[in-house]
Amino acid sequence: MKKIFSFIAIASVLILSACDSMLDTTNWDKKDTSNFPQTEKDAYQIILGIHNALVNTISASSPDNNYIFYGNAASDEMFGGGGEDRLMYSTAEGFQYAWKGYYQGIFRANYALSVIPEMDDALFSDIDTKNYYIGQAYFLRAWYFFQMAQTFETFPMILTTDPVNEPRTDVETIYAQIASDLNDAIKYMPSKYGYTQNDGLVGLSTKYAAEALAGRVYLFYTGFYNKSDLPGLTKSQVVSYLKDCRDNSGFGLERDQREIWPYTNGYTTGFNYGTDFDVYPSRNDLHWVGNHSKETVFAAHFSLVAWVGFNRIGEFYTGYVMGGVPNIGSYPIGSGYSMGKVNSKFVENWATDPDYGFADKRLWGTVYATNNADQIYSWMNGQYVELPNYVGSFATEEEHTYFWQKKYAVIAAYSDANKSKMLRNFFYATPVNNCYNHNLYDNRNDAIFIRYADVLLMLDELEQTVTGMNKIRERAGLAPYSSYTFERLQKERQYEFAFEGIRFNDLRRWYPDTAGKIIADNQKGAYITFRGKVVDGGWKEMPGNSIEQRYAQTRGFWRIPSSEISLSEGVLDQNKGWEDDNNTWFLSSDAMPY
Repeated sequence: MKKIFSFIAIASVLILSACDSMLDTTNWDKKDTSNFPQTEKDAYQIILGIHNALVNTISASSPDNNYIFYGNAASDEMFGGGGEDRLMYSTAEGFQYAWKGYYQGIFRANYALSVIPEMDDALFSDIDTKNYYIGQAYFLRAWYFFQMAQTFETFPMILTTDPVNEPRTDVETIYAQIASDLNDAIKYMPSKYGYTQNDGLVGLSTKYAAEALAGRVYLFYTGFYNKSDLPGLTKSQVVSYLKDCRDNSGFGLERDQREIWPYTNGYTTGFNYGTDFDVYPSRNDLHWVGNHSKETVFAAHFSLVAWVGFNRIGEFYTGYVMGGVPNIGSYPIGSGYSMGKVNSKFVENWATDPDYGFADKRLWGTVYATNNADQIYSWMNGQYVELPNYVGSFATEEEHTYFWQKKYAVIAAYSDANKSKMLRNFFYATPVNNCYNHNLYDNRNDAIFIRYADVLLMLDELEQTVTGMNKIRERAGLAPYSSYTFERLQKERQYEFAFEGIRFNDLRRWYPDTAGKIIADNQKGAYITFRGKVVDGGWKEMPGNSIEQRYAQTRGFWRIPSSEISLSEGVLDQNKGWEDDNNTWFLSSDAMPY
């Protein structure tokens, strides 16, 4: 029976619905396996479709399935404020969109690898272009496999486009395949495709992204599973890959880490209007470098075309302003759903660390304080409170700390130099857009998965050097380290990548048996208010539902959606720690311990 796929119409604008069936029997635009692909453009559109599955896991109905979101919520850097932190999830379907989204990307990569290598070389402008497309398919399949491995540990590893119902693949086979795909990606993708802002290439993956991912995969596998090497990737090979990415990719550190994040855009600061709105980024002369930064080695990119995907991370991790409309007290921050309040103990540790402290530019570039935070926290006395007149929804907010993350916040702006109108989202002010002046739908900033700074720090960790750390510290306004220690490397990674979804899996690979206890210990007793009232003794856990217990049972892996278990007709079983369908471990906002 002929398999019929639809790729063109929607992939060309970089969005597909996350609930689309991977095998579709409707030939929407007359393209199927009998006549597609036939041209270089066809192959290019297939590659766009694989990339687009990245967008779906963030733009779909459950963006909390994305690893940036749950990597934050499960870590010790923030509180979830509901059922989606501490390895507890409020529905039996849980990570359904992640499961479907990752398999969507895997299926598309499998299709690309089954057809593009068979296309005649003469159909392409040159052989480098053909190899570039093949290499991207290998890299993206490795990326999706790795996300599945970190989220669910084992799963049916599908390498074909045929409909199958396979059992789980074992850990060693999964990671060996990831390593093989990365090696093939690096082999196929020409070196000339590195950092670029050129139309048609910007946003695509590169061999250097594959080299950086090799480092991340190697460190997680060898750390979490206590192995000396990764099957198919030795330590020396990984170091060589990372050095190639460091030295030859064209990627590099931006002038100021804060300028990577969209709160520094010129419509919010007033710089684009030739004025100064006197906000934190303008006081520090910060200018947003825009999407596709030279530091962004790999990311999900969002189109400015109407209704074709938006970055929903900030939607959840921004405080709620009444009516969803920003005001003078909240500006330049917009409005969201008030999840992800920052753990005050994390901020205190950063602020009082003699190697970091308030001298670290990244501190108030990563976190903003509101109201009377400088009076509540003695260590904040006389320090910078960015929004002293903030009016949120304190009466309904859970685990409120007066600290919020800034990197993925919804960002407001003014319509002109005269402040004629406050806009809900700065993207609405950009001259080329199809936005809606909406605090949620207008978030089109990159979801960054791998930064150049991570390449430097992975090299330091593998070689026990301070070369990368000191470059990053110099950028942050800090003195260099004289020598390497593991503790210094750990702190540098935490402060550099705070709220980028990296911390949870860093803790897992460093402390595979005790990460849950470390997370809990780093949060217990932190100052919070619950629905407007100060909680005596600070943050605490539900009796019998501690993250230490949950981590011991789950090892940091998440629930396979119940519907997928049912569809497999007994071939799949549930992950350990999630077998109880009576929701014994599920936590909702109506069952908080305060």
